[in-house]
Amino acid sequence: MAFLLLCAIAGNICTLYPNKKTIKKSLIILSLLLAGLSSCKKQVEKDRPEFIGYWSGGSYAEYGYIYLDIGENSRAYFYMLDYENNHDYHSGGVARADDEKLTIGGTKYFTIIEYPHPIDTTVERKRIINHLDNSQKIANWKMVLDGLYRSTDCNVGEWTFYKADY
Repeated sequence: MAFLLLCAIAGNICTLYPNKKTIKKSLIILSLLLAGLSSCKKQVEKDRPEFIGYWSGGSYAEYGYIYLDIGENSRAYFYMLDYENNHDYHSGGVARADDEKLTIGGTKYFTIIEYPHPIDTTVERKRIINHLDNSQKIANWKMVLDGLYRSTDCNVGEWTFYKADY
């Protein structure tokens, strides 16, 4: 698809600018643009399914909580409630990930400190509360994130998230 788009644009450039030097510069710029677009992070549903699920960040401040919910369609929702400071924050969008970042909605992102991985529940027993359906389970996955960067009013710093996927 991107190749066809590049060919169509290149054809239009050749028509508009018959000068060989201008065509060459334009094709180089378009090639770099295409390379940049093809190296984007992948949606989690396709290439990083370990991110999918309800991730509880546990308690925040004295009475608040944090969670990150990533659906099967890569739709993500981050929510932080801080009763102590009368503040809540939420952000949503498509979740994309690579080995270093988890991006939500295209601009806001977490740095991945510890990639999502299963945990041994006989060693680490963490009970999580799902604030969407009020269920409680023992977590069997863990990840550590830092952020939310590029957010105007929410950076929780380094935070551990747990999920139960059973």
